[in-house]
Amino acid sequence: MGQGSVTKERIFQVALKTFALHGFEGARMDKIAAEVGINKASLYFHFKSKEDIFRELFQDIIKKYQDKMKTIVTGFKDMPCKERLKAIYQEYLEYNLDNAEMDFWNRIYYLPPSNLREEIISITSESKKEFIADLAIIMEEGIKKKELQPMNPYHMANAFYYILTCIDLSSDLMDKEQALLEMDSCFEVLWNGIKGM
Repeated sequence: MGQGSVTKERIFQVALKTFALHGFEGARMDKIAAEVGINKASLYFHFKSKEDIFRELFQDIIKKYQDKMKTIVTGFKDMPCKERLKAIYQEYLEYNLDNAEMDFWNRIYYLPPSNLREEIISITSESKKEFIADLAIIMEEGIKKKELQPMNPYHMANAFYYILTCIDLSSDLMDKEQALLEMDSCFEVLWNGIKGM
C-alpha cells in the first residue's frame, strides 16, 4: 500500500470520528488535517472539499454495509427458518454494535447536512429496500416449507427489519449482552406471530 493510500485511509478514520462526533457542519478541515498529521494543503491534495471526504466516506460505508448484509442473508441457508432468522439478527447486531461507521450513518441520516439530505435519504432508502427484498426471499422460502404462515413475505421482512433497526438504535443505551437479550424477546414475539402451524 502506497503512502497516498495510507494517508487517505487515515483521513477516512479521522473524518469518520469527526463527522460522527460533530456532524457535517461541526467538522473542520483544519482539525481533520491536524489530527491526521498533515497540513491543510495536503488534505486538499487528497480531497477537494469537506463534502468530497464526506461523500466518499459515506459511499465506502454503504458498500461495506451492503456487502455484509448480502453475506448475512445468503449465509445459514441450510438452517430451518427460525434459526436462520435468529442468526441473521445476531450477525446484524454484531456488525452494528460499537461500529463507528454505523454511528456515523445514524447521525447523518437523522441529522443530515441540508445540502446532502436528499442524497443521504435516497441512498439509505435503496440500501433498506435491497436488504428487505433479500429478507423477503427468506420469508418466501419459509412459507413454501410451511415453517411460516402464508402471509405477505414483504410485510414479514419489513417487520423483521424494523425490529432489527429499532434494537440497533436502542443499543447505544444498553450493553451488547442486554441488546441481544432484548432482541431475543422481540424475536420470539415476532416468531410466534409468523411461524407456521
